[in-house]
Amino acid sequence: MIYDEYVTQIEGHGRIYFEIKDGKVVEARLEIHEGSRLFESFLRGRRADEVPQMSSRICGVCPVPHNMAAIQALENAMGIEASEQVKMLRRFMLSSQMVQDHALHLYVLAAADYLNVNGVADVYAKYPEAVKRCIRIRTVGNRGIELVGGRAVHPVNSIPGGFAKLPTKADMEKIAKDFKSIMNDCIETFNLFASLKYPEFERATEYLAIDDGKHFPVYAGKLVTNKGVNAEAKDYRKHIKEEFKPYSNTKFCTINGHGFHVGAIARVNLFKDRLNPTAKELLKSSPIKFPSDNPFHNNLAQALEMVHYCEEAIKIAEELAVKLKDEERPKQTKAGTGVGVVEAPRGTLIHEYTVDNNGIVRDANLIIPTGMNTTNIEEDLYALLTANVNKPKEELKWLACQLFRAYDPCLSCSTH
Repeated sequence: MIYDEYVTQIEGHGRIYFEIKDGKVVEARLEIHEGSRLFESFLRGRRADEVPQMSSRICGVCPVPHNMAAIQALENAMGIEASEQVKMLRRFMLSSQMVQDHALHLYVLAAADYLNVNGVADVYAKYPEAVKRCIRIRTVGNRGIELVGGRAVHPVNSIPGGFAKLPTKADMEKIAKDFKSIMNDCIETFNLFASLKYPEFERATEYLAIDDGKHFPVYAGKLVTNKGVNAEAKDYRKHIKEEFKPYSNTKFCTINGHGFHVGAIARVNLFKDRLNPTAKELLKSSPIKFPSDNPFHNNLAQALEMVHYCEEAIKIAEELAVKLKDEERPKQTKAGTGVGVVEAPRGTLIHEYTVDNNGIVRDANLIIPTGMNTTNIEEDLYALLTANVNKPKEELKWLACQLFRAYDPCLSCSTH
């Protein structure tokens, strides 16, 4: 038996190929067929102040993390130290992105797998209030990005050293109220996804996220895993290896020769004790517990993160509504190489740039969350099919696609 079809309800073009012979899984692979987009090549030779806006075009679904990772990397390369206020505003933007992006994945792409319907149109037909909830959440999340970043998609206001224009205290007070207005929608999202029945499957793996020593992962920090990696971001090449496979247009990543998992489930598994209070209480009452080795539970971890990041956005906005002040942006002080790491909705994102004395980017390297997950998806896919090899072909196909969607892959990002 051979299965070789494109997967629907994902961002981009990819398919799953598997072959079963004599009752055994012979091969299982993930093929990403998005065309190579060559961002690393055309970012070279550009002015450093152009790069954050250009790199955010890697993704129209989650442009903020690319924008933030690029800025952080350039600042580290050029000796620019951002103020604590700037870092707070960046965490606010990333929190806004997490809230709206998770809502997109959960309601528009993932929900149909568990509600026994075909796509978001059928979800709306049977559960209209759920889709309306999604729209409310995404509206506020986009509003938060636009307020600080200049626009909701591909922000233009965030630049090395800070922001071209700061929001006002009144702006922050209003956006805090906006996020409060969707907190119950985020909680209801968690309750919905906690009530769903997920496939029974577990496979222990390595989980990776960033750690700044204080916050639930979102902006800057070391690279840490549950298997002992604790490395400075600039040393990422010592641990994360990339390789091409002939059947896919994205790179495959490994740590010590095996796959690893980034994303919401990795963040919750590693740092659930740093969740904000409401999210932490919801997790205590959840029928599904973390740490979890079931990749399908990434959906629930995303729903939990929506509550956490909504709380985070409120907390930051309320604080800045009181103490926001005008600041002078620092300028480039040197040439050098810098690495930036942030958490994107789909997992840890790495940008690295080398900048010369004239402020021109001479080298660029980017590692995308979906690229980090590719090897782990294949390893999960093989284990899942092996555990269910005696089930009918259509059920195996469904399980394979459902697993892929649970990772919330972004295939256009992966072929940057």
